[in-house]
Amino acid sequence: MNASTPAVYIRLISALSALALLASCTPATTGLSSSDTLQRQLNSLRAEQQQQATQLKEIRQQLAEMQQQLAQNPASTQDLLSGAERSPAPTSATKVPPQRPQRQVVSAEASAVAASASAYLAAFSDLAAGHWAAAETGFQNFLNEYSEHPYSPNARYWLASAQLSQGKAEAALGNLQQVVVDPAGRSKAPAALNQMARVYRDYGMTARADQVIEQLRNNFPESPEAQYSYRDNTIND
Repeated sequence: MNASTPAVYIRLISALSALALLASCTPATTGLSSSDTLQRQLNSLRAEQQQQATQLKEIRQQLAEMQQQLAQNPASTQDLLSGAERSPAPTSATKVPPQRPQRQVVSAEASAVAASASAYLAAFSDLAAGHWAAAETGFQNFLNEYSEHPYSPNARYWLASAQLSQGKAEAALGNLQQVVVDPAGRSKAPAALNQMARVYRDYGMTARADQVIEQLRNNFPESPEAQYSYRDNTIND
């Protein structure tokens, strides 16, 4: 690539670097009192990393496609950078709205993927390093910017984790509840319910914790969290 390579490449490469860095990180854990709790959190992390691996594959494919396009038509580089600012001159008295260049569409989509991946992974890296305040800010910004992103339920769950690590139980419970009621967050709902029960238990609200565990068992009976609650006859604490 030469010096005129579109800025989106830089963001894509940054996202790839962040993903590679994250692969070697393990979120710090707090308040662990049993090996079962540690195993549950490790299982959650493995699932999260699998999702990140899928997104990494998509980013690599986007980057490869753009590099191939650039190799086939080097002159398109400048089109990617400034195509949105230019319009073809009309050839008749009737002006026809210019069509968006196909390469510009690809560039915009790849840029959006890279930007969302970078934002999510930056916040997750802060969480992995135990930088709770930075992680909270990062996940909150991600949710504000990408509210419909497939990772939104995950981001909200980890936002709650960062808040709990700072003693912000009320805010964390609110976010965990949003994960539970969000149809897109069904895969993360069992972990969110289990976390809610733990918080209620920690604050001496045993009856409320039992209600949440009952909700977990009824709605997600096959989940690891529900199965553990049956074996232990309590929450994962």
